[in-house]
Amino acid sequence: MKNGILYAAIAAAIGAGAYYAIQQQSDITAASLTYVPADTLVFMGDLEPASWQETISPLQARFSQLFTGGTSASVQEIERLQKEIEAKPEEWNDGLRIIVGLYAEYVTMLTNGTVNPQSFGFADKLDAAFYTVGAIPVLRFKLENEVNFDKLITAAELRTKAKAETAKIKEFSYKRYFFNQGKHPVAFAIGKKDGFAVLTLDVGDMATEDDLSIAFGITKPAQSLKQAGTLDKLVQAYEFRKSSIGFINNEMLVKTLTRADSSLAKLLDKVTEGESTKNLAEYRTPECQKDIEDIAALWPKEVFGYTNLDTKGDPIRFDSVFKIESKDAATMTSLQKLRGFIPDYGKDDKSLSKFAIGLNVDELAPVITDLWNRTTQAQVTCTALKDIQNSLKMANPSMLAMGTAMVQGLQGVSFNLQELKLKDDAADMPAAIEKLSFVASVSGKQPQQLWGMLSMVNPELASMVKLPADGQSVDLPIPPVLPLPDKVKLGLYGQHITIFSGESGAKLAASLAKQPLAANGFYQLGLDYSLLADMAQFGRHQFEQAATENAVQLETATSAAEMTAEPSAATATAASAASAASAASSSMNDEQKEVQQVVNMLEEMRGVRLLTGMDFEQNGITIKGSMELPQKK
Repeated sequence: MKNGILYAAIAAAIGAGAYYAIQQQSDITAASLTYVPADTLVFMGDLEPASWQETISPLQARFSQLFTGGTSASVQEIERLQKEIEAKPEEWNDGLRIIVGLYAEYVTMLTNGTVNPQSFGFADKLDAAFYTVGAIPVLRFKLENEVNFDKLITAAELRTKAKAETAKIKEFSYKRYFFNQGKHPVAFAIGKKDGFAVLTLDVGDMATEDDLSIAFGITKPAQSLKQAGTLDKLVQAYEFRKSSIGFINNEMLVKTLTRADSSLAKLLDKVTEGESTKNLAEYRTPECQKDIEDIAALWPKEVFGYTNLDTKGDPIRFDSVFKIESKDAATMTSLQKLRGFIPDYGKDDKSLSKFAIGLNVDELAPVITDLWNRTTQAQVTCTALKDIQNSLKMANPSMLAMGTAMVQGLQGVSFNLQELKLKDDAADMPAAIEKLSFVASVSGKQPQQLWGMLSMVNPELASMVKLPADGQSVDLPIPPVLPLPDKVKLGLYGQHITIFSGESGAKLAASLAKQPLAANGFYQLGLDYSLLADMAQFGRHQFEQAATENAVQLETATSAAEMTAEPSAATATAASAASAASAASSSMNDEQKEVQQVVNMLEEMRGVRLLTGMDFEQNGITIKGSMELPQKK
């Protein structure tokens, strides 16, 4: 699809994600939770709804290019799809048609510059949830204006000529749009009940009627998520905000493997005509049910939510956590031994891009060996798991110790780019570097020993430069084929070998001398979109230069052809050259527009900073993320 579809999808994702990210707390618990079964396989929603106007509307104004950028191309793509539907109606079922129609209505609103949930019939305080009933996915929205919602569905139907069939469960009526009507019909289903709009799948006899009844809210679940208090427990355990909370239920998902009577297992069995039951039979013995479900109980959920939010400051900031929950204390104790050193430059860290791995290499072989021993020696009665154990025994990790001995004492490596400025008039990338400031570090218990090992691997480097004394730096020879604005230095600061350039790079390198070699993390990655915006501007300038040169060359070639041609052929030659020039110019103009769209999008994101990191904690594997968004001036 065209870039416009991509931009619209990005805008939709940012809109949905940011909405959840910045919801404000209220005293009203989300009513949708009473319809969500406690045993849902997945959940995304919140405890408390919040006002769209107070949250997303300001962001739409801040990121106007993202919410409207590329919409003309998106509209063109939608028009193309509509023509394709008309030309080849047999290739487009009603399920696909209604989905395209709904997306088209969204893009139409996007062209107006704002997305307002009330226009779709949803409430300003958007009470919404995504979950499952058995194997059926459900998306539930609180309605404020049913007339507007009905208009949305009608408009989507008219756009793509999607035809709905009215179906009933007892006295309740709903619409369904079939993806197929074969032996196992599947349809996209839309219904309204109790002031909610419900979008789900009608899978016919592949699920029980009770599941569809619970999905639409005709029947309440035996125990709801609200009654179970699951979200309250997550908020308390992980200090999540009461908005945008989610989880994946591993204990329920694994029963698809071990239990033939689970809802998802039954659906798969019918879809595969019984093949899944045959293939999974070895995992459904009483022994395997116990062993595999016991393992799942040690890793019960993946949970996620937001922990911090400042929407009024400059920059806006919100922090999130994704955690793989673990009750396997022995495994987490082992994994924590792998944690190494990640530099913390504090307020002086204005990085455009950074990357760090904190890894205690001395513990790598012992930890992997410990995990391997416990896995291969675990007492299991399941034959399938015994087979896996036997396979693992063939891959003894003891040889790993020989490899890690080469970098004994290593605790972490990092790279931090502080400044990069490019010359617009440069012909190639190396010559384009006008300003450069960075620092790279290798941290270890015995840095001199690490340098010695590196010297053995690369004797030529060792002959050119020696590791300086602690607190000192020396010039690092760089081949003349790569001209840089400042000299690159090799330094030693405390237990950190550094390579740096530029004023801020030197400052950060020296600051490492004050940082003890503590185990403070495992992985970190950061990005400032200003770097991408600058690169896009540089790329646009290079593209324009190439376009100008191509136009001059084409004009020169045309003139030469006219001068050498016979008089009788001159007119034809000129016409042919003019036609070629016109086609080339048209193609170049289209490409320039696409390049400019990318530039505009990244300019809108200039100053947005992302940071993510992974760490091992006693209660699980944690991935933290933060995002800073400067207020629009």
